[in-house]
Amino acid sequence: MKTTPRVVVWFALCLALVPPLAGCASAVDASKAYSRGAINSGMIVPADSIRIHEYLNHCEQRFPEPTDQPVGLDVRLGNPSIPTIGGEVWIQIGMQAGRDGAEGRTPMNLALVLDVSGSMADPQKMPYLKQSLSVFLQELRPEDRVGIVAYNDDAVLLRPVDLVGSGPWIHSIVDRLEPGGSTNLYAGLMMGLGEVDRTFDIRRNNRVILLTDGIANVGVTDPDRIAASALAYSQRGINVSTIGLGLDMNDALLGTLARQGHGAYHFVDSAQEMDKVFRQEVEGLLEKVASEVHVSIEAYPGASLRMITGLDDAPPAQGAEVVLQDMGAGESQVVLARLQTQAAPRGNQTLARVTLRYFDVFAQTPREAVLEVQAEFGGASSYDPLMDIEVRRNVTIVRSAKALRTIDGLWQQGLYEQAWQEAANMERELREVAAMAGDAQLIDDADLFRRYQLTLASALGYDPAAKDPSHQLEGPSATPRWGNDLPPEPALPSVEVR
Repeated sequence: MKTTPRVVVWFALCLALVPPLAGCASAVDASKAYSRGAINSGMIVPADSIRIHEYLNHCEQRFPEPTDQPVGLDVRLGNPSIPTIGGEVWIQIGMQAGRDGAEGRTPMNLALVLDVSGSMADPQKMPYLKQSLSVFLQELRPEDRVGIVAYNDDAVLLRPVDLVGSGPWIHSIVDRLEPGGSTNLYAGLMMGLGEVDRTFDIRRNNRVILLTDGIANVGVTDPDRIAASALAYSQRGINVSTIGLGLDMNDALLGTLARQGHGAYHFVDSAQEMDKVFRQEVEGLLEKVASEVHVSIEAYPGASLRMITGLDDAPPAQGAEVVLQDMGAGESQVVLARLQTQAAPRGNQTLARVTLRYFDVFAQTPREAVLEVQAEFGGASSYDPLMDIEVRRNVTIVRSAKALRTIDGLWQQGLYEQAWQEAANMERELREVAAMAGDAQLIDDADLFRRYQLTLASALGYDPAAKDPSHQLEGPSATPRWGNDLPPEPALPSVEVR
């Protein structure tokens, strides 16, 4: 049997006309919000904080809601009609987790671990922590069990794990929080994990949620040691989710804790993001639907795999398996892959096989779906590999993330005008695609790149003029999920991607 290399990603052939639903973003999506916060603060976004797969999966998707499986698989081609001379083919692989019913969520056994150190006194931190908790606590149910740990110089158990009940006691504790002292993150995290371990209940969702800027400066401060100690609890079935507050947070530590703890990792840079994480997407934060999520892409003869989002190096040409994030209720994930096809005679051809594998958390059983990607050879010579609006939209989001990396590299070299031009070009592309897709998210991203140009221009002492002509692109051939509201005019080897 043919084997394909395996790609481990820290991050469907369904062409039926299913009414689309907007999916929540991925559980790990801090990169996008962090970069936005940095730009709005007049900072240069560090290239190493831009994780392409994570950045893309911060954005809303509109994959069909699964009807008979916990996770649905959806594939779209950038253009399903390929010229006989061959060419570039974009494949969008989307996964959508089902939502819980009104009474479907598993009761919680939860510890909230809250950073109340002096570094949290910043106006962007403690107020967001309190507001975030206020929104989040409204989603808890009387039968949930919750404990609260606060830490600065040391950790304090403000309330042992107990039933939420009517909930006033939780709000009272949160309202009294005041920042001060050093940051003993290790002590706080270990106390929170210990509380959940003490009250561990296999019938409940056993979880710790850490809200912090992640800057440990007393006690155990080594990130590797902190992560290793937390891993022992994660291996016993306690999930860890992290919420970063403030631009000087320890991004690497919070990301590691969430990944190894099979939890979420978000960054809160604004009231809008706070609402997104703690109200719109709280279902996914609290309830896991699928673990051990894998998608394999096997290129058939005549096609070769050239790119996967989040993988900086070229993937194995014959295909790869992508190991994705665990998925919570209502969450989506998307992977973009690019194939290169050889010349072929007219007619329908199978380009690749897509296989989704995951462990169904509720049924406690593995599941698999195998589908094939097909295209029609014989398209026009003026071939546009991104004719589909939805695929073009997501490719543009990936390009914008890569542009942020490029800008940082140019800035570090003192090439300020080139950095400015990169931001200006990206702004125009985002506005063009936003107009086609009818997508307010891309308009916001374009505005962000305009704000970035002001920061970049400050190094030049003037704001360069950019007057590239705009161009109009054709619409999609597939049924669009974006743009409907526009006005008329085998054992597989592994590679880690972020």
